[in-house]
Amino acid sequence: MQKAEEFQIKTEDRTLLSATLYTKDRPAPHIIIMCPAAGAPQYYYQSFAQYAADYKDFDVVTFDYRGIGKSQKHMQSKEPSTMSDWGEQDLNAVIRWAGKHYDKVCLLGHSVAGQIFPKAERNDRILAAYLVGSQSAYFGYWKGFWWLYVLIFWQFLIPVTTFLFGYLPGWTMGGKVALGKQVAREWRKWGTHPGGVLQDNPEIIRKFEAVKIHMHFVSIDDDKLLAPSSATQALMHHYKNAITSFQFIRPKDLNLNKIGHFGFFKKKFAKQLWPMPMFYFSQFVNKLE
Repeated sequence: MQKAEEFQIKTEDRTLLSATLYTKDRPAPHIIIMCPAAGAPQYYYQSFAQYAADYKDFDVVTFDYRGIGKSQKHMQSKEPSTMSDWGEQDLNAVIRWAGKHYDKVCLLGHSVAGQIFPKAERNDRILAAYLVGSQSAYFGYWKGFWWLYVLIFWQFLIPVTTFLFGYLPGWTMGGKVALGKQVAREWRKWGTHPGGVLQDNPEIIRKFEAVKIHMHFVSIDDDKLLAPSSATQALMHHYKNAITSFQFIRPKDLNLNKIGHFGFFKKKFAKQLWPMPMFYFSQFVNKLE
């Protein structure tokens, strides 16, 4: 019988994060950390977490970044956190917790997770990472209409809405979850700089280059607004010393009409998509014949 236990994880700066641990009757020896996209509450990944926890090798932990979902402690207009805090503090705390309780720790990241992962000091505790729709935020990797839309998002929507409302409304991103002003403004810096999250900062570049684990990057053909293939590949190349692999998924090859940026984790695509990360992680925790 499967269980889902809600609990809290304390970060080094004493922020309490909401988390949920998915287990079977008996704890598994290994764990998958589900690292969310910007503005995606942990409940969005609940169905996948339940599915993954049915594998005998893994438990799964989901969590909310500070300022998001059940980890939100302030009105968004008063939220002081940055996007870097999500990596340096929040993800780092979850990895530290997982490392204390499990033998091997894997990371399944969505979207911005691939940009903040090296900012977590304990990222060396991760055995392997599987990243879906992760991308460099720099608008130069978009093309045509999508290039124009992303340029407007960085140059107009973020400055104007954060000035007027004190936060970034969810509708600007096609969703319902707002982001704090400092999160949005730091994200904008990454989106308007050719180096993206690297910012030509030697310290950040060093952190990316220090990652030497196996990393699998998934790009989806109809994800042209939030993570086009060129942006995903650009981020992958930031990890110069990681052992990287790249996968391009076309919905029609799986007899699907569309997947998009958020479709990978929808329950209706479980049969076609969800075995992929499980097969990937299994090779690192099971002895191959």
